Amino acid sequence: MIKQILAYIRKSDLVVEVLDAREPDLTRSKRLENYVMENQKKLLIVLNKGDLIPVEVLEKWKKFIEENEGIPTIYISATRHLGTKVLREKIKELIEGEGKIIFIGYPKTGKSSIINALKGRHSATTSKHPMSYGYTRSIQLFRIDNRIFAWDTPGIIPPDGNELERIIRGANVDKLEDPVRGAKLLIERIEGIDKSVLRNTYKIDYSNYLDFLEKLALKRGWILKTSHEPNIDEAAKAFIRDYHEGKIIYYLLPENVNK
Repeated sequence: MIKQILAYIRKSDLVVEVLDAREPDLTRSKRLENYVMENQKKLLIVLNKGDLIPVEVLEKWKKFIEENEGIPTIYISATRHLGTKVLREKIKELIEGEGKIIFIGYPKTGKSSIINALKGRHSATTSKHPMSYGYTRSIQLFRIDNRIFAWDTPGIIPPDGNELERIIRGANVDKLEDPVRGAKLLIERIEGIDKSVLRNTYKIDYSNYLDFLEKLALKRGWILKTSHEPNIDEAAKAFIRDYHEGKIIYYLLPENVNK
């Protein structure tokens, strides 16, 4: 599929890379960005799920990327249809009114939702969980308006990087070898940014990641039939799904990315 995506990038007038506004740096595909630049194609970065992040933080990311890398950047919330007019106008500006664009991004960044928002009706296939039923499986062509066409690509840019990065980039939670370890890494990531996030989100007071998962399992009634212990595997998977679905809200400032 990567080879197909590269082929469609070569055919496109503009490449739109969709990122998760909570983790802009970790949801970028530098490999594909480099390919876009090497083929002298225009690139637009879209920070999606912008409703989860304070506007001033989104503005800082926009300024940071544009000033440091020279890549046009906007922010939107596709599910709430916020900023889609700005996106439409930016696309028209970059392709000078007409042409073909391609949306790329890791799973769960919201590419298909953006196309739906641009079209004003549900035409692109969407799903709640990576690689589940309804998930975009093939490259599909859509008409944005009379002069703009868009290819929607499956979000199967392999979630690469280390274990935490793969989880943030939309790895299929049901295929994780050790979901508890994955949840631990994500919990540590979030706590390293804001220790109050999980307590405020889940209304759970806990001492460590294992205590959190046990209490989450008990709160939701997930008990193992044989041992009558909390099903922490199920809690871990649910926690990672909650993250993908935007239920866990935190943010990074650009200057803190490499610290």
